[in-house]
Formats: sequence, structure tokens, C-alpha cells
Amino acid sequence: MSVPSRGVLDRKEIARTFLRMANAEYQTRRSNRAYFAQTAREHGLTNQDIADEYGITEAAVRQMIQRAEGRG
Repeated sequence: MSVPSRGVLDRKEIARTFLRMANAEYQTRRSNRAYFAQTAREHGLTNQDIADEYGITEAAVRQMIQRAEGRG
């Protein structure tokens, strides 16, 4: 059974819409993650403490905070 051409275009547009939605959610979460990392630093946590909680390297935390502050 073949799918009509119109159906393929609709499915592709649906896929593109899902990708746009996923990207928007990713960007929001990324921004929130940096905000919470900055806040944690202000409350005395080290970059390594934050890295351990996020499951990333200390260097990644440092870079995340620098970007959020406009320095990276």
C-alpha cells in the first residue's frame, strides 16, 4: 500500500513542526540550566559541585556560566 504524495508532505511538515518544538524546548531548558548554575554559584557551590549534579565536566559548567554572562 502506498502513501499518497499529499500525505508524505503532511508527514514531513509534522516532523518539521516536532523538531521546531523540540528545539524550542531544548533552548529553554538550556537557558534555565545556565540560570540555575549561576544561582548555585551565588549560593556557594563550586563549578565541580554543579558539574557533579548535572553529570557534566567542570569545564562545561565554567563555559556554560561564561556564555550566560556574555563572556564566552
